[in-house]
Amino acid sequence: MKTILALVALFTVLMIGCNNKEDQLREQLSDTQNEAASLQQGVAERDKYFEDVMRSVNEVYMDLEKARIKEGHLAQRADGGEGPAQFTNAETRQKLLHNISDIGSALKENRKKIADLQVRVRSFNGKMAGLSTLIGSLKKSLQEREQSIAQLEGRVQGLEVTVAEKTKVIAEKESVIDEQQRKMNTVFYVVGTRGELKKKGIITDEGGFLWGLIGSTTVMASGVDQSDFTPIDRTKDQIIHVQGKIEEIFPRRNPEFFATAEQDENNSDLAIVSPDRFWQDDYLVIVVD
Repeated sequence: MKTILALVALFTVLMIGCNNKEDQLREQLSDTQNEAASLQQGVAERDKYFEDVMRSVNEVYMDLEKARIKEGHLAQRADGGEGPAQFTNAETRQKLLHNISDIGSALKENRKKIADLQVRVRSFNGKMAGLSTLIGSLKKSLQEREQSIAQLEGRVQGLEVTVAEKTKVIAEKESVIDEQQRKMNTVFYVVGTRGELKKKGIITDEGGFLWGLIGSTTVMASGVDQSDFTPIDRTKDQIIHVQGKIEEIFPRRNPEFFATAEQDENNSDLAIVSPDRFWQDDYLVIVVD
């Protein structure tokens, strides 16, 4: 009887022990499953984080590549590679500077994106050294683009100053040339009766005898006062209107080079037919009756 009771007690103990082990196993299995689920969630979060970061990295890289290509085109235009006289007008230069400003604005936006990426990488618990290196490389590329675009802007502005200076020099030279041309084209005439012109010392009688009373010749005097004459442009003013009837002109010209016509009893015209030949002498004296 005692033996039977002992066996029953042993069996009971064994059953209780088995139940306890089964409970422990169930708890361990539950903990393992929870840990696996947590690990899976962590992997999913990491993958999503990595995907988001790489998407942003690719966007920044593409933006920088576009900026590099645009910068190359602008640099070619600044060097005059797309045709002659690229900087002949202010509008072209301003357009270049505007395009450079657009690239600069895009680079500023990319700088913000890179700064945001650096913060995200530093704050991620599973920080990846490779991502930090990649973003550091992007930041270096951005700095190179910023420096390059700043240099390009300086070149364009420098060219603008150079063009302005050259334009000023050209304008000054053109002004001098215009003034010289104006002087070359300026001729002078005076109108008056014979007595008026002699009194002013513009014409005089030379030669002859008996004190010039016989055989003298009327000529234009030397050293005349230019203020007595009217200036005109030999290339534009080919008809001279005068009051009175034209009697004679000095210095004398070939009649083939001009013609006279009376408009009425008080007015006449002197028409210059061959200006280049007529104005061999820059001064003209018109004697009227």
